[in-house]
Amino acid sequence: MTPEERFDRIEQQIEFLAGHQAQMAAAIDRHSEQIGQLGDFLLRLSRFAEEFAHETAERFHRTDEQLDRLTKAQRQTEEELKRLAESQRRTDERLNVLINVVERYFSGNGKS
Repeated sequence: MTPEERFDRIEQQIEFLAGHQAQMAAAIDRHSEQIGQLGDFLLRLSRFAEEFAHETAERFHRTDEQLDRLTKAQRQTEEELKRLAESQRRTDERLNVLINVVERYFSGNGKS
C-alpha cells in the first residue's frame, strides 16, 4: 500500500468516526431533551399528586368534622328519646291510675 493509499484510508476512517461522533452527539442531544421533558413531566406530576393529597386530606378532615357533628346530634336525639320514653312511661302510669279510679267509681266499688 502506498503512502497515499494509506493516507486516503486513514482519512476515510477519520471521516467515518467524525460522522459517527456527530450521530452520537445528535442522539445525546435528543436524549438530553427527552430527559429534560421527562423531568418537567415528573415535576408537574408530583405537584398534581401533592395538590390531590392536600385536597383529599381536607376532604377527610371536613368529613370527620361532619361525622363528629352528626354523632353529637345523634347522641342528643337518643337522650331526648330516652327522656321522652321516661315521660311517656310516667304518663302511662298516671293514666292507668286514673283508669283504675274511674273503673272503680263506675263499677260501684269506689263509693264515697
